[in-house]
Amino acid sequence: MIKFDVLTLFPNMFDGFLSESIIKRAIEDKLIKVDITNFRDYSDLKNNQVDDTPYGGGEGMVLMCDPIVKAIEEKKKKNSKIILMSPQGKRFDQKMAMDLSKESHLILVCGHYEGFDERIKSFIDEEISIGDYVLTGGELPSMVLIDSISRLVPGVITEGSYENDSFMDNLLDYPTYTKPREYRGMKVPDVLLSGDHKKIDEWRKEKQIESTKEKRPDLYKEKVIKEIGKYSLIDDNSNKSLVSINIEDSYNFLPNNKIKKSDLASISKVMIVEPTFIDKIARQNVEKKIAILMKQANIVLNDETDDEGAMYVLGEIDRMQGLLLTQYAKYLGMEYVSLMQIKLEALKNGINTKMMAKMNIQNFETKRGRGR
Repeated sequence: MIKFDVLTLFPNMFDGFLSESIIKRAIEDKLIKVDITNFRDYSDLKNNQVDDTPYGGGEGMVLMCDPIVKAIEEKKKKNSKIILMSPQGKRFDQKMAMDLSKESHLILVCGHYEGFDERIKSFIDEEISIGDYVLTGGELPSMVLIDSISRLVPGVITEGSYENDSFMDNLLDYPTYTKPREYRGMKVPDVLLSGDHKKIDEWRKEKQIESTKEKRPDLYKEKVIKEIGKYSLIDDNSNKSLVSINIEDSYNFLPNNKIKKSDLASISKVMIVEPTFIDKIARQNVEKKIAILMKQANIVLNDETDDEGAMYVLGEIDRMQGLLLTQYAKYLGMEYVSLMQIKLEALKNGINTKMMAKMNIQNFETKRGRGR
């Protein structure tokens, strides 16, 4: 679970945000916790004053150190990360959201008026901005952070719902469609109805690249640069051994590049990964994907009319069975893969049995109608 403590002058602004949709369910399921604190309560001055005029003159009022620092110190724990919502901060992006989703306690400080006393920044860990523009306060930006970070917390939404999101791989998302197949002359692309998952994956990747080139060429350039020199290195025949390298999850080092041939690529970075770490990640991926398939299978098994959905799930099961044999078997071994195949086969049999029973009923009804 991740806890958010929000320090604000306007706690009522969060009422609707915390009582609707995914955030509400995440709180109810105890996957996240959000506490809203009015830092005016920490003022020792008359009328709980928290601001004053700036030294040196100027328009507006500036938030004072004492009430905010007192609120931070009361909320702060050993594992807390304190974030100041500020237009001067580092610009928030998906990578930052993923990094922050691994924290256990975030304190978000919302500003107002003409800003903070500069000394407040001595008590925070990071300044974050949601864009190059100025808002009246930090409440809306803090909601953006809570929403973006919370959906990455395990269990808030399924992994499959966000792993292809825009910006997850420095590419925008691919286009999606649902029923009906044709609406006002606009048809769903044929490839999505083909059942050929390899072609569908290729089409989606192509559309991601097209969309990113058109709408955010800056991201596409960044993507190309980051992909250069990214290789998987396997040498099963090597007799050489590495010595004096402490591997926890992985070890990075920069190789000595002395490549003169034009048909060879220079490698800028090598990562050695502990086999047990690969095993752990591979098992997590397999079990998450199978859990998603089980949920989808349960939906179609309880919907007598969704033949198209049943066919889709059967196709996804076939695809997962293929991935187990072609990609995961070499990491996880055939014993584990065979066990997962049995689970998938049971799901497939359940859906096929349901569809066969429905077909038999339809045939019986047809014959009975002819008999009349």
